[in-house]
Amino acid sequence: MKKFRHILILIALFIFTAVANAQNGEFINHKVTQGQTLFSISKMYDTTVEVIVRHNPGSAKKLSIGQTLRIPKQKASAKSSSDEDVVRNGKLYHTIRSKETLFSLGKKYGVTPDEICAANPGLSINNFPVGKEIVIPNQNIRTSGTKKETSFKFVTVEKDNTPKIEKTHKVKRRETIEKICKKYEISVEDFLKVNPDLVGKEVKRKMIVNIPAKRTAKDEVVEYKELIVNTPVVEPEEEEVYDRFGDGDTRIAVVLPFLLDRYSPEEQGRMVEFYQGFLMAVERLKREGHSMEINTFDTGFKDKSLNDLLSSGALDKMDLIIGAYYPNHNKELGKFAKEKEIPLVIPFSNKKDELFNNPMAFFVNTLQAAVLPDVARNFVTTFPNANVIFVEDTIKSNKRDFIKALTVELDRNSIPYTTVQMEQIAFNEKDIEEEEDGIVLPFTSLAVEGRENIIIPMSSSKETLNRILPSMVMANVLDTALMNDFRLFGYPEWQVYAQQAREQLYEVDTYFYATFFTHFSLPEATRFQNDFIRWYNRDLQKIYPRYGMLGYDIGYQFLLATILYGSQMPQKINELQFDPLQSGFKFERLDGRGAMMNKKLFFIHYTRKYNIEKIDLDKCEEF
Repeated sequence: MKKFRHILILIALFIFTAVANAQNGEFINHKVTQGQTLFSISKMYDTTVEVIVRHNPGSAKKLSIGQTLRIPKQKASAKSSSDEDVVRNGKLYHTIRSKETLFSLGKKYGVTPDEICAANPGLSINNFPVGKEIVIPNQNIRTSGTKKETSFKFVTVEKDNTPKIEKTHKVKRRETIEKICKKYEISVEDFLKVNPDLVGKEVKRKMIVNIPAKRTAKDEVVEYKELIVNTPVVEPEEEEVYDRFGDGDTRIAVVLPFLLDRYSPEEQGRMVEFYQGFLMAVERLKREGHSMEINTFDTGFKDKSLNDLLSSGALDKMDLIIGAYYPNHNKELGKFAKEKEIPLVIPFSNKKDELFNNPMAFFVNTLQAAVLPDVARNFVTTFPNANVIFVEDTIKSNKRDFIKALTVELDRNSIPYTTVQMEQIAFNEKDIEEEEDGIVLPFTSLAVEGRENIIIPMSSSKETLNRILPSMVMANVLDTALMNDFRLFGYPEWQVYAQQAREQLYEVDTYFYATFFTHFSLPEATRFQNDFIRWYNRDLQKIYPRYGMLGYDIGYQFLLATILYGSQMPQKINELQFDPLQSGFKFERLDGRGAMMNKKLFFIHYTRKYNIEKIDLDKCEEF
């Protein structure tokens, strides 16, 4: 069987962070925690202080929190099983007895506590109940079947990637962290590592900040160490009938390109952050009492094929697959999922291809064309008394499909609309200064008394927005009463520009539709960001969507739905009561028999009261 990178859940929880207690050859790596001493550690591993000091020079003089010690691994006899041990299907099962601990069992069977936890999802130091039957991993048990090839799992160990401080910088007016990083050609992540007090905050004028030295790709590469685990799998003598959802924990496969074999920082960073958010959802589900088995595979770069993985049988008994990323991987995985009748969640792609005809596929990333009629219908419901002014920009007009869908609904509901050129409404301070008798605002002739006058540009570009906003803001200053009857309505792309134009968006009473949205003025988003920093010692990447939140939302929604509903998950996915951080979930089957497409929709409202409303159009309420 082909060897694959297979990350079990408790091992995977530490991906791209320092791993405590990882096995390395004949040693166990133990990370020192608060209150531990050389004596207590020696008792934990049934060794002596002298042995620990001999393998860790300098530890006798100083022992600090977070320090890693190499502990010689104790060999265990193959005959160490007790009367409470039984063998089933080639695996050794042990029933926990009074006064036993993870460490005592590890010593008894010659395995590490982490290996025991990895083989028994949900098991931990704090959850080790007497009487519970658990699997003892890595035991070569002889049975009547034929043992298959050894499987593999991976542990990741990260180098100390804290960059050196090269110089300091005095923050100038209007400078942001992003601008400073661009100026010095450094990453935001490195900047925050040498300025930890600025995580989740903005810089202020005259503030002195540290500037890290530039780093090359070689400096940032994470070092991976392979850990071979002897997990015997026994072929039954008689044919076994597999009953999905009826034989224990829910099995989930995550198939993503972590790009361990190539250095590709942008794509690698996104996949890792997605997976880190996913693991936070797994941890929440574990706290809520749910049990599952997570199997994660690195697909490698886009020029690789998944054929070896798919033909190995590693995914055959999965209850749900999440992945992949590249089109060719999606195609191969989609064909496999359809053949095996396993639901496949596609987190990123929404490009139209043959997967749209695959009834096992779930497209999370909404196809914009699919929701335009819904946007139009919700627009006339939200603004039944509107007067719509479309603004055509000669620079770029790229939303004609949306305009077409909207005008159909406007005509159906007898809502008036007109089209003007950008030059008819764009003006600036110079225009005012040159007009001796005062300027006549272009919005005056466009307004219809007694209606909400809504400006809709025919382009979602930043350039178009930057031409409309100043004119509307200035008109608001000159004639507030007039502009109180005006609104601005736009597109999902605007959330990318919102950080630079936020004040102006508030002032002109802006709405835009979106299939995903988050903002750190929302308390749940702030809590997640703080938890993410605490887990992984870094902030979320400033890209849209936030990949960590995407991984969390998808993880919780689909894992819980699969656990609760089993094979009925595709029919009941919309029944789950869960408020995601960023994405929404509302799945509809294309053409009645094709893939499940996410058609969740929000209206985002930047109000004149300087707050943001995320309007769930299915609930018809603001929150």
